Amino acid sequence: MAERRLKDTRALTGLRFLAALHVLLLHELPDHINGASDTVNILLERTAALSVFFVLSGLLISLGSGTESWSRSRARSFLIRRMAKTIPLYYVGFLFFIPIFIYRTEFVYETDFSRVVEAFVANLLNIQSFLPHVPEPWYINRPAWTIGVFLTCYITFPRVHDRLRRWRPSLLVGMFWGCFFSSQALVFALELTLDTSTTELEIIHKFPFVRIFEFYMGVAVGTWLNVKESSMEISSNTVVPISIAILLLFVFLPIEFDNYIHNGLLTPLFIILFLGSSTGKDRVLDFLRKGPIHRLGEASYSFYIMHLPIANYISAVIVMSTGVSWRFTLEFILIDLIVVLPLSIWAYSRFEEPWRQKIIARYSDRA
Repeated sequence: MAERRLKDTRALTGLRFLAALHVLLLHELPDHINGASDTVNILLERTAALSVFFVLSGLLISLGSGTESWSRSRARSFLIRRMAKTIPLYYVGFLFFIPIFIYRTEFVYETDFSRVVEAFVANLLNIQSFLPHVPEPWYINRPAWTIGVFLTCYITFPRVHDRLRRWRPSLLVGMFWGCFFSSQALVFALELTLDTSTTELEIIHKFPFVRIFEFYMGVAVGTWLNVKESSMEISSNTVVPISIAILLLFVFLPIEFDNYIHNGLLTPLFIILFLGSSTGKDRVLDFLRKGPIHRLGEASYSFYIMHLPIANYISAVIVMSTGVSWRFTLEFILIDLIVVLPLSIWAYSRFEEPWRQKIIARYSDRA
């Protein structure tokens, strides 16, 4: 089965960092710039980074799972490994953010303390993604809502994959397109029924059973690669033109497509990009596969979870030192990156990876 797997996934690790960097820029750039073009102001709030995370995760997990049956012990081992990867650092980011969260809600915005307690409990239990429409303060560490989506995907994966591994390749292709059109139809239906000028919009963006389709699009492709009788390969020559096509669609599709882009509209192109970047050698792929980008890709989860707490502490120090806020300026973004990049690698090396290994080692015999 090995010859049917992706030959080299290091470029995908580099892509994960670029997606996480996009999330940081989305959080640290203003929502609107007076005098800027409509295109620029649309791009200040438009993202497809989370689609990259969800689709790529489903692809790699299903590809690595092969076609073996899922016993109860294998499913338990899988869930332990996935939770060992995500949960410890989630709570590091949660605890790290608590002081600045209380300072902002109690002393800056003078929020009712009962709301602070509600937010604390929801984030402690990691259920905030199931209540996405609740007004702020709700997300203590805003990027962490994705963990609720991932855990939903992981919990459902063994049982779903146990069925999919027995499907014909043509059925898996149908599943991919079924998930794709379902995800887009769901966005259309929710836009018609929700008040998207309020926090109800977050149901489209964050609710696990809205975003789960993207994960299973990746699962369909990964399983298809494993069960098809012949190996297949997409040339690395497709990487640059597909990347350009993604960029052009991302930039120039009108504002009416924002929620569709956010929820998987570009997934078919992402799949071609993922498969093409896993074969061949050229300068673009070497840039993603080697050196600092690949190292940052390994630490991309730490970067993603920790960047906003760190940014808030940097901002607090600047405000206390100068009396003014530098948030949403180029200077702040540069300072933020100078601090966040090495701290993310440190958090990965010091917490994320060692804790993952310890949890797996401790429970592997029982799994």
